[in-house]
Amino acid sequence: MMHWDYWRLIATISLAGFVGLLFDQMLVAMFLAVLAYALWLQHSWNKLYRWLRNPKKNRSPSAEGVMNDVCREIEWVRKQNRSRKKKLASYLRRFQVTTAALPDGIVVIETDGRIIWSNTVAESLLGVYWPQDNHVRVKNLIRDPKFQALFDSGITDGQFVHVTSPLNANMQLEVKMVSYMGTGRLLVARDITQTLKLQTMRRDFVANVSHELRTPLTVLRGYLETFNEDSPAEQWGAALPVMQQQTERMHVMITELLALSQLETGEKSINQESIDVQALLTSVIDDAKKLEEYQHHNIELELLSNDDLLADGDEIRSAISNLIFNAVKYTPAKCRINIKWYVDSKGAYIEVQDFGEGIAEHHLERLTERFYRVDSGRAQEMGGTGLGLAIVKHILQRHDAELTIESKVGAGSLFICHFPLTNTVAPS
Repeated sequence: MMHWDYWRLIATISLAGFVGLLFDQMLVAMFLAVLAYALWLQHSWNKLYRWLRNPKKNRSPSAEGVMNDVCREIEWVRKQNRSRKKKLASYLRRFQVTTAALPDGIVVIETDGRIIWSNTVAESLLGVYWPQDNHVRVKNLIRDPKFQALFDSGITDGQFVHVTSPLNANMQLEVKMVSYMGTGRLLVARDITQTLKLQTMRRDFVANVSHELRTPLTVLRGYLETFNEDSPAEQWGAALPVMQQQTERMHVMITELLALSQLETGEKSINQESIDVQALLTSVIDDAKKLEEYQHHNIELELLSNDDLLADGDEIRSAISNLIFNAVKYTPAKCRINIKWYVDSKGAYIEVQDFGEGIAEHHLERLTERFYRVDSGRAQEMGGTGLGLAIVKHILQRHDAELTIESKVGAGSLFICHFPLTNTVAPS
């Protein structure tokens, strides 16, 4: 189309020269024609410039020749850019949705440490908020010395450090940095609080089992080493009760460990039946009164509902027995113990409350861990294995129920078994 501009210019100058020739002013006419054509071109270029500056507000200039070619080329480029921009925006949305679904905190960092993007999980783990923290240096937000050292060491793919979350002192994070888009860095943070807790519990479990079994085995071994076929009957008579006691202690411990393992792995199926809670609690209280530790405790039973409980009778009896027997064993003589059964709009409850010494608050969270004891020496004297509350917790979990523990030093403890309302049935 550019040749049309040449012909237009030649035709304009020629026509102006012919008209000027008629008036004997050919050069002046041709000069004015060129000037007018130049002004027209300038006007067209100005329209093009205004359109390019604000294409949404101004219309595309209508022109012929080279100006039309330029406008068409620009429109084609703009169309291609819009299409490319839509694709990039779609990819970005996918990336953001994908990273938002990840359980890890992701932070994209420039070479100098400035943040250029982060996902929503990074807010709760690292306290990095997007876009508020755009171009903020990550070292100003995460001041843990181990992280600072990792950042200063450069890109070390695969290396990680454990740091405390800036938002929660009880949350432990695994943080590592990998190379990203050439010179950039990708910070990945993962909450490992539960993992570390489970590792600690596993180490404690192995140590506690070893300790618990070592004591009775040491007693048995010590006695056996001192005995021979010539040992007097009096010596055997004094040792046999102790050996029998320690053997029974190991037997109880192993039995409870096996029971706890079956509960955790689900090897034993639940045999649900309608349980008469009043009869169950009365029977367990009678058994508690036969314990050696029972010293005329004042056990009161409060029944506020006639409903039965839909559950595995053997397992529920085991759980309630553990709670009531503990209340008898670990409270002073003639201490008052309240046992309550009631149902409300939120569920069904069996409560065991004692008014003994109580438990310090920092112990409550770990009471249901295996072998965890508030007073290890006293628990061993009472013959406890440290597995009772762990068994109670797992039995309740198998019934979609939960165990809540409230206690205050000097005022006693309250153990609440909360069952779903769907587990209650009207008495037959």
